[in-house]
Amino acid sequence: MAKQRRAVIVGAGIAGLSSAIALAQAGWRVAVLERGDRLRDDGTALLVQPNAIRALRALGLGVAIDAIASPFDAGRFRRSDGRPLIRLAGEDGASRPGGNTVVLHRGDLFEALMSALGDRVEVHTGVTATHIDLVQTAAGDNSRRWPADLVVGADGVGSAVRAGIDPLAKVATVGTVAFRAVIPPHRVPDGLDGGGESHGADGRRFLYAPLRARGAYWAAVVRGGLRPEPVEVRHRLVAEWFEGWHDPVPQLIAATRAEEISQQQISFLRPLPRRYTHLTESGGAVLVGDAAHAMTPDLGQGAGLALEDGVTLGVCLTRESIPDGLREYERLRRARTARLARASRRLAALLTTRGRFSTTMRDGLLRAVPDSWLNRGTTAASDWSPPTPD
Repeated sequence: MAKQRRAVIVGAGIAGLSSAIALAQAGWRVAVLERGDRLRDDGTALLVQPNAIRALRALGLGVAIDAIASPFDAGRFRRSDGRPLIRLAGEDGASRPGGNTVVLHRGDLFEALMSALGDRVEVHTGVTATHIDLVQTAAGDNSRRWPADLVVGADGVGSAVRAGIDPLAKVATVGTVAFRAVIPPHRVPDGLDGGGESHGADGRRFLYAPLRARGAYWAAVVRGGLRPEPVEVRHRLVAEWFEGWHDPVPQLIAATRAEEISQQQISFLRPLPRRYTHLTESGGAVLVGDAAHAMTPDLGQGAGLALEDGVTLGVCLTRESIPDGLREYERLRRARTARLARASRRLAALLTTRGRFSTTMRDGLLRAVPDSWLNRGTTAASDWSPPTPD
């Protein structure tokens, strides 16, 4: 009887859980190490594009996702006064090339992923995996070690696993902070539409979306660093920064309680790791999600690429040789994610403007770009399907 393969996954976010599901479905035994005291989401929501939906369906979660997804008008971009800025395909709910974008509450997505883990996956919480062994392929903390045939680094932008594979990959910041919140249905402003994204002066942006029974989600991006003030002061600042914007921006902020707003410094990797894999004679290590290719959120592909990674890893590691499977994973993932990381940085540079002249120039550039070019760009980012086993 062949030896059962074992993987240890560092991190239980979207990339870690999707990798665990895919590897378990490929016959692996999996241990997931999570530093938190339990598996949890951050209480906000995320946009999910068609490639992510295809990845979730490949993991067997199609029915669950259909039940929790809310439609999002990803084609509508406006100025802060409500006037149209650009318009992508899919106006008024029409189908976009390659499929439509939806919004998911992170808690609902995590529940769906956890429900699919199965009995081949063990989850160990309260483990800060600081001891990564890429020679004997193991991971653990000061008190326990999990040996395996494969170490999967799903430990985010500050990845300890990545430090062993390529210490030259560095974390950079955009110079912006995202404030996010989900408000319950009884506080959602009346007549909330299908959502959209609006852009104002000094690089300020506001995105909002309905969340069915969950209420509504919004995210505000401003220049600067994390705010050290109490939550009540941060709430007041956000309201001041977006005062006078078109409806329902001020209403959504006003309907939000101060403690419901989270903040996050936007960071990315530059350069990306030169490789996502480390090979040993019979096993190795691999990076997935933000540990491999954290990028600015401007393309809305962070969750989608993490899910793609997990699905692709499971397919590649059905091969008899683990090193051969990791080589195939590298071939399939490195070029695509590097290309999207470059595109995301360019878009971030354009959208994060400063001063009145820069804002006017940005708006003019966006309006001058043919819609067909923009639509091809968004379709290309979502143009992915699960690979098929050899």
